[in-house]
Amino acid sequence: MAQCPVDTCEICVQAPGSQYCKQCRQYFCYSCKTAHLRLKIARNHVFEKSFEIDPEEELNLLKCSHVDKHVFMCLDCDFALCKGCLVENHNGHNVDDVNKMFSSLHHQASTTMKGILSDFRRKSDSMKSLTTSYEKESEALERAILNQGAKIKSSVDKMVSGTIANVRKSRENVRKHYPNCFQDAVSSKFKTWLHQLAEIEQKEATEKCIHEIQKLHNDMKAMELPNMPDVPTVKYCAQPVDEKIIMGLLGRIKYLSYSNPNPKYKELILLPCASGYGFKFIGGKDDEDIYVSDVLPNGSAAKAGLKQLDKIIAVDGKQVNGLSIQEAAEMFKDAKGNNGVSIIIEPFHVADDSSNGSAAETGLQNLDKTIVENGKQVESSSRHEVQESFENVEDNDIVSIRTEPFEQ
Repeated sequence: MAQCPVDTCEICVQAPGSQYCKQCRQYFCYSCKTAHLRLKIARNHVFEKSFEIDPEEELNLLKCSHVDKHVFMCLDCDFALCKGCLVENHNGHNVDDVNKMFSSLHHQASTTMKGILSDFRRKSDSMKSLTTSYEKESEALERAILNQGAKIKSSVDKMVSGTIANVRKSRENVRKHYPNCFQDAVSSKFKTWLHQLAEIEQKEATEKCIHEIQKLHNDMKAMELPNMPDVPTVKYCAQPVDEKIIMGLLGRIKYLSYSNPNPKYKELILLPCASGYGFKFIGGKDDEDIYVSDVLPNGSAAKAGLKQLDKIIAVDGKQVNGLSIQEAAEMFKDAKGNNGVSIIIEPFHVADDSSNGSAAETGLQNLDKTIVENGKQVESSSRHEVQESFENVEDNDIVSIRTEPFEQ
């Protein structure tokens, strides 16, 4: 017979359980064994040393071999039993009717499966809606990029055409003006000499004619051709094509995720109740985000984990960015149902390192309201515009802001 390690006494739960009662199927120490045998109901119980007991053999003795008569299920031993084995081996154990237990477990499994299927369908619909929304945004983005590229190309083409027109105009002025001005300065003198030579040639050879020819010849030798005018030169200094500058003109693309794969976002399921979903929100419209302003205690939102200042990203897969409060509220009304509404949120979080920055050193506190930035009122600006203005600040630049302290 296989040996087993000595267990603890199941009565006093202190001394080693070196004795095993075969009728009670419990481990006893010597003291508890003596007390147990003094009981009238246990006087005939048989004890064996615990190390001589084979646990597997004892467990097999508890199993009911009457398969066709199983009507009970022992919850303590996890065995199906007939009535006889229940009385003989499992008296005092927690039991349940087999058919009742089967029906209960089948109902629980069916309910769980329906819940999983409902959650899968809701998430699948949410994913389809997010995909469709992304496709529309991507198509709009593509058109915007093409329009911006066309504007940049049109502007470049216009500048190139204007520059080329100026080059052609300058070339035409040089071609017309400079050769003609040089010819005009010399041709008039040549015409005069030709005319004088023709007149002298018609006369007879006399002393006077000889002197005239000598004088004309001396004038010719004494004449100096005028200096040629300075013709301008032209050069083109081509600049290297910098793709960063072009991308700066074209604009930036920001890819944002509105589904659970992004770890900073969280999905919550809100179940409707008599008072709605138990929270209020603010913001919305244009480019403003929507934030939770108040959460009712013990409400559906509070039970789901929604907290004040959490940012709402999407409702049942539909993005709320750019919607007004009324439009967002309609989305919750349209989504009401027994299965609840799925929302994607970005939990409110205060950065841990905010106390080490230059803003903290100047006395700026969390949730302070910015009124003026570098002399410019920001009340009419969206949160994204204000945030972008701070992001565009160069290193070592100083920003002047006026704030309204947050009052709790």
